[in-house]
Amino acid sequence: MEPFERIRILRKENLNMTLDEFSSKINISRSNLGNIETGRIRLTERVISDICRSFHVRQDWIVTGNEPIFEDDRDPLNIEITKLYSSLSDENKKYLYGYIQRLLEEQHDN
Repeated sequence: MEPFERIRILRKENLNMTLDEFSSKINISRSNLGNIETGRIRLTERVISDICRSFHVRQDWIVTGNEPIFEDDRDPLNIEITKLYSSLSDENKKYLYGYIQRLLEEQHDN
């Protein structure tokens, strides 16, 4: 399997994201991502780096296919939370951040 094929699998099967959602997270156009996923254009180091940073994916998995896929593949809950978070709008991410801050304050107070 080629790296461009792994990108498509990551987006569709692991993260359950559309081309629009995924491409916006890594700051490329939807059509550019589509061309990468079909092998029409080359997968650049910058795109690989942005994918790894945005989704906590191991670069070695993209390049060689060696698992695990995610940086912290030991905790399935972390992976699921990352998937859900990636699907949120920027506005809802800000809301969630505030909520998490309040939870941490309550936890600290107890």
